[in-house]
Amino acid sequence: MLVVPPGWISHLELQWHDLGMREMYERLAARYELVFYDKRGMGLSEREREDFSLADELADLEVVVDEVTRGPIALFGSSQGGPLSIAYAAAHPERVNQLVLFGAYESGARIAKPAVRDSLIALVRASWGLGAEAMASVFVPAEIDATFHARLMHFQREAASGAVAARLLEAIYSWDVSAVSPHVRAPTLVIHRRNDHAIRSRLGIELAARIPDARLALLDGGIHCPWLGDWESVVHLVESFVPAGPASAPPISVPPRRPRYETLRYEVEDAEAAREPSRFRVGLAQIGEPDDVFTRGPSGLFRLPATRVASVQRVLERVVGDAAEHGVRLLAFPEMTLDLNIAELEAQLAEYARRHEMYIVAGGYHDEGTRANVCKVLGPRGLVWQQRKHIPAVLTLAGEAIHEPIDAPAPYITVVAATRFGRIAIATCRDFLDLDLLVELRNAEPPIDVLINPAFTPVTADFSAAHLGARRALYTSTVFCNHATFGDSEIFSPEKRTRRVHVAPRKVAVVHRDIPLFELRAERRAWEQRAHHRFIQSTRSA
Repeated sequence: MLVVPPGWISHLELQWHDLGMREMYERLAARYELVFYDKRGMGLSEREREDFSLADELADLEVVVDEVTRGPIALFGSSQGGPLSIAYAAAHPERVNQLVLFGAYESGARIAKPAVRDSLIALVRASWGLGAEAMASVFVPAEIDATFHARLMHFQREAASGAVAARLLEAIYSWDVSAVSPHVRAPTLVIHRRNDHAIRSRLGIELAARIPDARLALLDGGIHCPWLGDWESVVHLVESFVPAGPASAPPISVPPRRPRYETLRYEVEDAEAAREPSRFRVGLAQIGEPDDVFTRGPSGLFRLPATRVASVQRVLERVVGDAAEHGVRLLAFPEMTLDLNIAELEAQLAEYARRHEMYIVAGGYHDEGTRANVCKVLGPRGLVWQQRKHIPAVLTLAGEAIHEPIDAPAPYITVVAATRFGRIAIATCRDFLDLDLLVELRNAEPPIDVLINPAFTPVTADFSAAHLGARRALYTSTVFCNHATFGDSEIFSPEKRTRRVHVAPRKVAVVHRDIPLFELRAERRAWEQRAHHRFIQSTRSA
């Protein structure tokens, strides 16, 4: 089965007859069972849509694949369907046997200069007639094929409104799968035309270099659409790469993938105290000064300098007091700010947790006893649970790159704690970017209510994108708590409106957000039901 995710704009009926797709795809249909569908917001799908994120689009593709088969598939992703197919292949390695990418890219920000991107989006939004003409010129210039150029202009305006087209164009430029493309396990074929007018061929070349063992095929020509120009060469490459299978073959039953992570469930308080409130307030404390950065000690681990302990204790007293004054019940600190090898610091945190009836997530520190990076959670009755970091970081000190000297042996165990404030998990720093972990957390039962990400990193764009993806994949609230030197700490929430609280770099602050626990769970159930039934339209040609 060959699944063909849509590109920028699609319309199942019109594209088949008006865009010249039929000849190429009928040739492929003689060998494979083909699956097409329309994105929400266009074509034959419902036209109402608010979320145009990659995570939301990925959820739609997951539903389509789950509806049409239970077994392995091949993906043919062209243009914007390319990064979507990469994201699916990385998230579902057990479902993808082959991945074919045509005219695709990793990072939309690299397609054009910011001024060009902004101008095109503004033109499409302001005048869909002029915008459709401009976009048609990008895909198929009039001097190459004037008749098709005119048909493409008409098709775009029929398939989607100008407002939706502008939002989708913004999505093209904002999607970025560079963090996950190296994790694609499926055999991959990258096809690109050397003079592609829409997506430059160097982006395809770079993409092939980023995906492990990917094959690259460069074709002559400059038309972005695979079914125009020398489409026979495209078909030949696909047929040589993707084995044929009988179109009428029954779905294959795929056994559950063996989890990489064990999930332990902790009951952390007695039955009476475990009664959950309808809502509670979560906070993050963005703290840390350059002088507080951990330095390597005699054991090789990194420790807070002794000269900075008193200063950290003063900051700790101020921020915890501020959080308590504002009713925060779950407070998270960044990684590598609180060295709990220092008995006075841990005793101070324990006292604050008891006094204020608060759960305190103490980031992560290098534990001398276990040689691990450990994040402890302290509650009113003492230690609640602790989470070990799985993926060591690469630290840069005085221009020297140093691998974080911690032990992180398998099996990787991630704790899901059942607390009085719902089910909570912690993923320290780059653990949060591990797709395998995200998959396991997504399958946790009951679902997770809050996912906390203490960090010490100057790379915040990857984490912001990962939190937005987790928000949609898990339908949970997430907390990114970074060292103040780097900042951009955020609290994310799955609601459509006011879903993010943000702290700028180099600012010591406590921010908070109310988590309506029961409402969140009700919305999650409704979202899962919608996701299960959001299969919109498909054609299957044999």
